[in-house]
Amino acid sequence: MSAYEKRKSPRPSNMSTTRYSRSEFGHGTKPRQSTVKKSTLSDQDSVFISSVPNSPAGPYYQKRNSQSMDDLREKRHYQTQAVGTGSQVRSQQISNRFDTHHTNIKYSVQQREYIQSPSGASGIDMGGKRSTMTAAMAAVASSGNVSLYVCFSAAQMTSEVQMTLERAVSLLQNGTTSAHWLTAAASYIQHECFQKAESRKKVYSLNAIPKLIQLLGNSNEDVQRAACAALRNLVYEDNDNKLEVYEQRAMPTLLNLLKNSQDLEIKKQITGLMWNLSSNDQLKVMLIRDALQTLTNNIIIPCSGWRDGEYSKNALMSDPDIFYNATGCLRNMSSAGPEGRKALRECDGLIDSLVHYISRSVADYKPDDKATENCVCILHNLSYQLESEVPSSYSHNFNSQNRNLTRNGTDIGCFGSRSRKLKEDWSEVPIAEESSNPKGMECLWSSKLVRLYLSLIAKSSRNYTQEASLGSLQNLTAGNGLIPFSVAQTIVRKESGLQHIRNMLFVNEPGVKRTAVSLLRNLSRNSSLQNEIAKELMADLVRALPDRVPDSNIAIETSASICYILNNLICNSSNNARMLLQYGGINKLIDISNSDSIMITKTGKASSLVLYNLWYHQDLHSAYKKAMYKKTDFVNPRTSKAHHSL
Repeated sequence: MSAYEKRKSPRPSNMSTTRYSRSEFGHGTKPRQSTVKKSTLSDQDSVFISSVPNSPAGPYYQKRNSQSMDDLREKRHYQTQAVGTGSQVRSQQISNRFDTHHTNIKYSVQQREYIQSPSGASGIDMGGKRSTMTAAMAAVASSGNVSLYVCFSAAQMTSEVQMTLERAVSLLQNGTTSAHWLTAAASYIQHECFQKAESRKKVYSLNAIPKLIQLLGNSNEDVQRAACAALRNLVYEDNDNKLEVYEQRAMPTLLNLLKNSQDLEIKKQITGLMWNLSSNDQLKVMLIRDALQTLTNNIIIPCSGWRDGEYSKNALMSDPDIFYNATGCLRNMSSAGPEGRKALRECDGLIDSLVHYISRSVADYKPDDKATENCVCILHNLSYQLESEVPSSYSHNFNSQNRNLTRNGTDIGCFGSRSRKLKEDWSEVPIAEESSNPKGMECLWSSKLVRLYLSLIAKSSRNYTQEASLGSLQNLTAGNGLIPFSVAQTIVRKESGLQHIRNMLFVNEPGVKRTAVSLLRNLSRNSSLQNEIAKELMADLVRALPDRVPDSNIAIETSASICYILNNLICNSSNNARMLLQYGGINKLIDISNSDSIMITKTGKASSLVLYNLWYHQDLHSAYKKAMYKKTDFVNPRTSKAHHSL
């Protein structure tokens, strides 16, 4: 059996449109074996998104209160003569998932996009007939000097020897092949590997990858460009090829070429290739070690305009795809676990550049900019478990000496009297002065970035951007320390952010809605804000409640979180409990509790808990009776079981 036959059968690709270059976002193909441990947080305050789908789809979230995004792959749209759309990522589907407490969303963007040779197809369309691309055609096409639709005559097409993958690889392996034919051979491989999994496997079996890597060091820019594009398509959704490229020590050559080449197309292909490589879990840590600083210094900082100010003249900014590719790569890398987050947080200039780029997008009324989505997804992942992972030297401004005030071994709860004293302590915590010019890691919890997130929530129409912004705020408000407390105060009081979050309660995208509810759940744990939240959002929270236990898992989690928000708001306030009664919330809670009589869902348990705690307000018993409710509506075997299960 040949080496080609021994290779695994092709994995299905979800790329449905043709394009010349491809990139992955999120889960690409299943790796041989991942060396990166996935986060296994419980259903709490933060969320982490681990991967992203092959096309711009909805977000994928892990079950948590807040998340981090992993591999994000958004299919980009390509305008070519033959086709209109392209590919890359959803923060893992969007990357993966969001919830109420921390948002540990791994925003990882896997492969970027296929790069197809300028011909746009495996043949040339002339007069209604399709002819197979020949070697000469590939060479001319790769130069970009002529249009394939008009430049070849019938005589030329019949006189040329047909190019095949075997012949193309043979040309690469022949030490006497001219630059012209090396370019033609690499362009043909690039073209054939576009959306053809079997071609990518065959090229691997022919041992062509080492030769293509060798061409990266060729002095001819056409050869370099074609080799980069071929490698980019070769590794698309093929983990064996990804690992082969890395194991053949392509990274030093690629990074050297990225730093020294002045050709923007070469830079675009290298960053696209690296985006595809970064979707493999085994390679994320290595890419962080080898490529993070180079990408930051040579692409992220100059393309963002951070160091040059608002009117940067850097040539790189003329091709936005280079920055898009690089941020897609970093989006995947940011989902590499605690050590990966640490490396990205401490990378000099990275966070400042990302924040600056987002700020420019908001100021220029471009909230739907695709690179902005990548930037927000990266910051979302970096905000995951922020308070527990950042060095104490970065958070000393938040009066770290008082941090233990709210940490006596019990989480701030939403379950009535047991957490009442703890909630009172929250209101006693002083808010330290924020740095007037935060740098690096400090930007992650700055008021400026909180304001930008709220602007994107209000103005962006991209679900991933909205979800990542909400998830970042969810992560920042998770936990019991002073940073979460301060950020919550900023959202509700300084920036009047509840009005923007309210609108997300009724969007059609379930992931965005769940993340918005998870953020509100975090905010509602802050006792000093509960009355403001109840006054502004009680009617909307009741309206967002279903009439019975929902069918889907994400809807069950969302409705359970709404119940816990209501529980937080009513536990210590008869006025808020009365408001819940006036808006018809008790009817809905009873219906939900009754529809889950054995409490097998989170929603059924949470609704029963709220009902039980409502009866604690003795001053409302007459109001309940007037509204035709009985004690057994509030205290019964279901609600008692929910209360005692805590």
